Amino acid sequence: MTKVHRSNLRNMCATAAIVAGICAAPAAQAEPGPNCVGWQVDTVVSGLQQLENLAPDGHGGFYVSGDSSVYHIDAAGRVRTVLDELPVPRGLQVDGSDLYLATGRDGAVSRYDITTGQFTRLATMTVPNGLLRLPGGDILTTWVGTDIGVPDTGVSRYHHDTAVVQPNWSPVPRSEGLALSSDHQFVYTDDLFTGQIIRIPVASPEQWTVAATVPGIPGLDDLTMSRSGDLYAAAHLAGLVYRIDPATGVMCAIDTGLPAGWTGPSSVRIAPDGDRWALYVTAFDGTLRRLRPPADTDLKPVLTP
Repeated sequence: MTKVHRSNLRNMCATAAIVAGICAAPAAQAEPGPNCVGWQVDTVVSGLQQLENLAPDGHGGFYVSGDSSVYHIDAAGRVRTVLDELPVPRGLQVDGSDLYLATGRDGAVSRYDITTGQFTRLATMTVPNGLLRLPGGDILTTWVGTDIGVPDTGVSRYHHDTAVVQPNWSPVPRSEGLALSSDHQFVYTDDLFTGQIIRIPVASPEQWTVAATVPGIPGLDDLTMSRSGDLYAAAHLAGLVYRIDPATGVMCAIDTGLPAGWTGPSSVRIAPDGDRWALYVTAFDGTLRRLRPPADTDLKPVLTP
């Protein structure tokens, strides 16, 4: 969700949700780990609407979602508005010449043909937030849990072959971002309220488990996974990106001076940086930043067909 729609509801709901004891299972706490220092940050572009999500375009640029617009930022840092007056754009993903996006206010999951400009509404979900297109073509969306009076839909699945929407495909309590494991057997999501990192088996999504818990109230938002198996989670309240090993629960904070609070980081992706790879992070302050890792960091994106 965008910050405008998050802040009031989150202030009211976060404490109640945590006190209610909705933690599903114990999980590891933060431990110092290697490669958590030595990251460098610079600004790719600033001055946009408060940014919610980003998707690499496959050509050195990005699509990013703002309050009501989707922007394209090319490899040279030039910005153009691709879509405008959208009802709260959220999760994005590029597949070839198609841009998939969720819009929260009308619940739509849509496909935008980058080449022709054709916009097609595929399905209506319940307040979709995060979006992940699976290798077979189905689409997952998340439900954050901040919308009062809206039924819990966990992680929902759009079946592309039948156009059927399956609410609670995985009945997790709440969910924010979505990331696919390198072997495509698991999907990871995170919980804004509890700081939990949740592992969902694609073959048996009802058997979700808690892989790790980020301590405190970090405000986890989006996350992505590297090919080597590390998760990177943007935490906007803490103003940090966490690197997490979901196999052990060991994690560390990548602290590069990002803004914290309601202007903090909202989404993170792995994308090219010359002949290397870097993390790219959107934030609610309207800025896209690049986080360059230390030389010994194994940072490559998960491969998908």
